Amino acid sequence: MSSSESVILVVNNGDSAALNLKDLIEFMDTPHVQIAAPEEWQSKLGERRLQALFVGPDMSDEELDKLLSDIGKLDPNVPIVMMNQGEAT
Repeated sequence: MSSSESVILVVNNGDSAALNLKDLIEFMDTPHVQIAAPEEWQSKLGERRLQALFVGPDMSDEELDKLLSDIGKLDPNVPIVMMNQGEAT
C-alpha cells in the first residue's frame, strides 16, 4: 500500500489545536495528515489505511470512549497518541 493510500488522523473538537498538531506532524515530513472532529473521522479516513491516530484534549469522555472503541474494531494495532492539554504554571 502506498503512502497516498494511508493517513494519519488528528481527531479533536477544537480546530486550532488540531491544526497546530497537524502542522507539527507535517513538519516532520509526513505527507498525509487529516484533521477531523470525533463524529466525522470515518468519513475523513474513507478507504485509506489509518497509520496512526492523534487524539486532542478537547473531547468528552463519551466521545473518547466511542472513538477508541471504533478504532479498536477497525484495527487494534493502530498507534494512538493521546494529547493532554498542558496547564500553565
